[in-house]
Amino acid sequence: MRWLIRCRRRHVHVTGAVVAGMLVVALGWAGFVPVARGDGDPASDFLLTQQAFFTSETTAESPPQRELLSLLRAAQLARFPIRVAIISSEYDLGSITALWRKPRLYARFLGIELSATRNQRLLVVMPNGFGFDWPGHSHAAAYGVLAQVPIGPRSDGLATAAQTAVRRLASAAGVRLTPAADRAARPGGGGSIWIWLAVAIAAATAIGVGARRRRRTAAPRRRQTTAPAAQPVGQSPGRRWWAIPGLAALMMLSIATPIVLVVDLRSGEAAGPNAASIIIPPPFSWGAGRRPAPGFVLRDQNGHRESIAQFRGRPLIVTFVDPLCRNLCPLEAHLLNQVVGSMRVAHRPAILAVSVDVYADARADLLQDEHKWELVPQWHWAVGRPAQLAAVWRRYQIGVNVVHKRIGSTRINYITHTEAAYVIDATGHERALFIWPFYPQDVEHVLRELT
Repeated sequence: MRWLIRCRRRHVHVTGAVVAGMLVVALGWAGFVPVARGDGDPASDFLLTQQAFFTSETTAESPPQRELLSLLRAAQLARFPIRVAIISSEYDLGSITALWRKPRLYARFLGIELSATRNQRLLVVMPNGFGFDWPGHSHAAAYGVLAQVPIGPRSDGLATAAQTAVRRLASAAGVRLTPAADRAARPGGGGSIWIWLAVAIAAATAIGVGARRRRRTAAPRRRQTTAPAAQPVGQSPGRRWWAIPGLAALMMLSIATPIVLVVDLRSGEAAGPNAASIIIPPPFSWGAGRRPAPGFVLRDQNGHRESIAQFRGRPLIVTFVDPLCRNLCPLEAHLLNQVVGSMRVAHRPAILAVSVDVYADARADLLQDEHKWELVPQWHWAVGRPAQLAAVWRRYQIGVNVVHKRIGSTRINYITHTEAAYVIDATGHERALFIWPFYPQDVEHVLRELT
């Protein structure tokens, strides 16, 4: 809301289409929390809806991982619900790397993160040991059981150890797990979501159509012979309330479509043959020469100067990234890689990624992302002193929230931020603002119009 107020003070012209786009993005963000979280550890987001977290890198499941998933579904059917986080490297901890090789502390942290929605057993597996959490219950007996479980090397070794640990924990609780008896169909990724989407849209549309028909068949009111009472400012006349269900159906379609597309992107699946042909306009856009991009001077991972001015003469994407993020930021980086790769070499825009995490600006962090995220050559990091970065966030209306948490004697810096990207033209003026979720063809469409 603060962003919108500031825009109003800057006299941004907001059309009905822009308002609708803003609502779609805002409601889509609020309606699908696991996808829309800004930063932190990826397991805390993933385990809100899934039973196991294996890695923040998109890879196919190995046989031991599939066997673990089958075992966890059997545990769910046997009324022994348990979630498992396999942390095979420091990279999988995102912005809380201080808890690497501290499985017990991380289990406490992750248990707190999940306790608001999931009061279940939680098992953490790291190369050097196990962590266990179950709010309101003693952990001593569980750690006694886990002390006898060996942990093998690499991620598959951790998944195998997790299977043994889950079986022994269940046995200690008097529960016998038989994965072969698991008849529950495994969710089919985007397919199950598409089914939900179709049902939801059909229901909402039926409500809207029914309301419209009732409106048409209602008996006409008597003609008023006196002037109607004054209508409060901003309140719609009563006769328009019939349109609300239909509007709700349209909003549900607009919200659910980007949600499904984001899930497909996250799972590495194609979003469907028609998805790439749909162009969604950015929620904010400006005409040529109307809105100069705020200037700044920062540095890249090699200490070289980075500024808006040095990219004059070519399009530029300015985005805001946490180098230790392991959920939305890598996904956005992958998307922007697609945008750049889809354009002719002469027309490819530069990408200037401003850090939103002053605790993650070490050269090693930036180089690790360059390798893990497979960043295109047009990608430029922009880091600096905390005061410098805060000034850039403020000028570009990027919200950054830092929460310091302490687990035992370890302090954790937990960062959340606005996931957004500006498109700046060759003259240094802002032309569009994309707020997550957005898609490659949307950004590419705006860039092609500029070139």
